[in-house]
Amino acid sequence: MRTLVFWFGIACTVLCGLVDPVWGYAAVFVLAAVQLSMLGNAGDSVFLLIHYTVVLIYFSIAPAMQIATDFDFWETGIVGSVAHTQALMMLLLYMAGVEAARLGMPVRPPARELRPSERGAGVAHPFLLLLSCSLAAFAALFIRPDLNFVARGVIADDESMPIEFVVYSTIPKLVVLMCFVALAIHAVRQRTLWAWFAAAMAFALAALAANPINTARQIILIGLLPLLVHAIARSHRWTLSMLIFGAIAGVGPVLNLISRDGMWGASLNTFPFSQDFDAMFVVAGLLERAPSPDAGFGRYLLSAFSFFLPRDLKMFPGFDPLTWSAVAANFSQSNLSLPPFATAYFDFGLLGPAMLGFVISAGFRVVDRIVDPRRALTATYLCALVLLAAYVPFMRGPILGWGPFAASGLIAAVVAGSLSSWFRRTVRRPVSQPVHEPARADMPAA
Repeated sequence: MRTLVFWFGIACTVLCGLVDPVWGYAAVFVLAAVQLSMLGNAGDSVFLLIHYTVVLIYFSIAPAMQIATDFDFWETGIVGSVAHTQALMMLLLYMAGVEAARLGMPVRPPARELRPSERGAGVAHPFLLLLSCSLAAFAALFIRPDLNFVARGVIADDESMPIEFVVYSTIPKLVVLMCFVALAIHAVRQRTLWAWFAAAMAFALAALAANPINTARQIILIGLLPLLVHAIARSHRWTLSMLIFGAIAGVGPVLNLISRDGMWGASLNTFPFSQDFDAMFVVAGLLERAPSPDAGFGRYLLSAFSFFLPRDLKMFPGFDPLTWSAVAANFSQSNLSLPPFATAYFDFGLLGPAMLGFVISAGFRVVDRIVDPRRALTATYLCALVLLAAYVPFMRGPILGWGPFAASGLIAAVVAGSLSSWFRRTVRRPVSQPVHEPARADMPAA
């Protein structure tokens, strides 16, 4: 039933978008809200829950309001409705690809309950390991305090700054956050005084490390959202959706104003038209102002996903849309939000967004099978939670800007998950072997 409603909604949204892109984006809001209301069963996909929540935040009401009021970003000027309609069709094709990968997906069976050996009740050493790791990562932030304790938006001209920022800021902060997530999960499961004390200490360190005044929003999101996904994604799904929506659509722009825009004399006069919601405007602007590029056949995506390589070794550096001369000529800055389905469009045309949505959704089918609040806490489980959290900034893009945060979150998940595995190791007891009776004297020897 949900699938039929989706495809009917897609058809209606296309018709609305062809009439007026404002109506089209309003129809996307209705479609996403209806899909969220039909994802209430405990066995349904957590990925789809987050996917439609992100669509609500970035790709529905926000661009509709911008188009209706002729608002523009980055001194670009007004973009025509034809370009906005083309951008809307990219989004709808991506959403169609996501749903196409879900066709025929069986209902997920409930996972078994944790055994006492997997809960590790009463074990203190793994708590100490996680708390020590959190302290060490927090101490690493003081190696380069200029990267971690100044307001966001103050960027130096040092060419090595991006690498140093990841090593001395992004990874340590995410390790602190993920250790807190692991300790919080263990505290809820074990309910001992030592468990709650360790979780409280980790929370204090996480609050100091992830001060929103000097921490990128992606770090806070990827570091803390896994705990909410674990706790309420399968039991209070609407609550999780509303928390994500409120945190980004409400609190996010305000924190951005305090930490960055307020430094440069900006005010709330343009609120709620925050730069956090410029993604579809940028796509439409590029479609209208940039010359139609040749198909990249995967080179645009490969260029974006090679974020982990040094700048000199990056794959296909000429296939980064944000380095085009049209960007410099039409936008007042080059650090723009470009959703990944737009990058796929430059590679494969209109087929690209649908293909990308299908591949990503098919991959998250595996992640959906892993996520269960009763599952033992391992590196695999924490990585699955991080991937779900990282999908939120991934959808907004660009891939190049999202990559270091996602990679650092996975590194932190592996570290915290590996330390958590000590909970099971320390409680294992050797299985007693049966004692063989001595051979009877009246029996013949073998």
